Amino acid sequence: MSILSLQNITFTYFEDRKPTLEHLSAEFNSSRITVLTGASGCGKSTLLYLAAGIYPHHAGFLKEGSAEIDGTAAGSLAAPERAKLVGMMFQNPELQFCMDTVWNELVFCLENRNIAPQEMEPRIEEALAFCEISHLKNRTLQSLSGGERQKVMLACLALLKPRWLLLDEPFANIDTASAKAIAAKLRQLHESCGCGILAVDHRLEYWCGVADEVRVMENGLLGEPKPVEAELHYSPEVPPLSPEDQTAEPVLSISGLSLQHGSKQILSNISIAFQPGHIYAVLGESGCGKSSLFGALSGLYRYSGTISLEGHAYKPGGKKDLGKLGFVTQNPQDQFVADTVLQEIMTGLPADGSAAEKAEQILRSIKLWRYRDISAYMLSQGQQRRLGVAALMAYPCRVLICDEPTYAQDRGNTMAIMNSLCRQAREKHVALVFSTHDRCLAADYADEVWEMKGGTLCACTEPCL
Repeated sequence: MSILSLQNITFTYFEDRKPTLEHLSAEFNSSRITVLTGASGCGKSTLLYLAAGIYPHHAGFLKEGSAEIDGTAAGSLAAPERAKLVGMMFQNPELQFCMDTVWNELVFCLENRNIAPQEMEPRIEEALAFCEISHLKNRTLQSLSGGERQKVMLACLALLKPRWLLLDEPFANIDTASAKAIAAKLRQLHESCGCGILAVDHRLEYWCGVADEVRVMENGLLGEPKPVEAELHYSPEVPPLSPEDQTAEPVLSISGLSLQHGSKQILSNISIAFQPGHIYAVLGESGCGKSSLFGALSGLYRYSGTISLEGHAYKPGGKKDLGKLGFVTQNPQDQFVADTVLQEIMTGLPADGSAAEKAEQILRSIKLWRYRDISAYMLSQGQQRRLGVAALMAYPCRVLICDEPTYAQDRGNTMAIMNSLCRQAREKHVALVFSTHDRCLAADYADEVWEMKGGTLCACTEPCL
């Protein structure tokens, strides 16, 4: 049995700010799978980074205390020894990939363990099969969906088989079926290899029957272990559709849209119309083409078929349609344009005397006012997501397209984001289109739920089953 311990940890990202963790002590043993949950930004990810030895070497200040695995601080070890002790998956696995293809990334993992070249191929094939992604082995990492990248990172951990696996939102970009399958495989890996698993997650339903315990973090402190229980449905606060929006002509229409990546057909003959003030959810398995559809609308990908905006042919990036389609990307870092959090919000507001007051109201509502003077890249993934959504809501667009808007959010922030998005869609007569893997979120908030299957969209009448 292996012990992961944190003793009297006080850690801060900025020397002149309140610590993220203060006098935190906790102990975990490898015989149990433990899930940490709690409000976004409460310090869960920070705890994992300290345990992995990433902090304080690469960010922040450890004022006092220590984080050790069996008496050894992971940060004190060279890469080959550290890889035996601990493996971590970030909230955004794209940030930790080093190579160009899936296969080369897995080879690189084994090189960090000084594994002989002749032993690599069978180990890699076993890890790919374990995560059910053998078909992706020759793909470039850049060409994968967010969910597929997450599965590749899990394959890296399965390949290395360290003493501890630290997982930060491991199912954030993975569809329900894949999440449940991987959760079961993590249990299998835990039982067969004896590795400890400490995971940060807001989606506890995937851990029911898999994890042994959940611990809630609040105000930098950890609660006592308790059984894993999940809440599925939400409490939406969505105003009714206005009479004019109920009968309005579509603001955005797609007809016969098809799209290929190289020789692979991704989307086929998609036709759908979006009315102002309406809320649309798009479901689908990881890699099914949801992000590709949004990419076609943004002008990122070439397509065949027609797209009409307000009754005329839509040209992404054209002057006539500039700013009429707003996009919240799957990775919020891709959309930031300003130097600070405050400036990011100000960018989308009218340049008048009320902009500063409105920006403060927005940042306070998403609990980011205290971070207003720092770079958005210094925020956690969950905080970046809230900022990205809020910044786009400040623009006067006609259609707002959100790729996983509640990714890496706790339940409270998920409802706050969706209630705000839906309220503004109704009040401003904006068509809101969002993708999600959370089927109950789609059922509770959307007027219409669609599902991507076989490269096309079909109406989904019972999404939460």
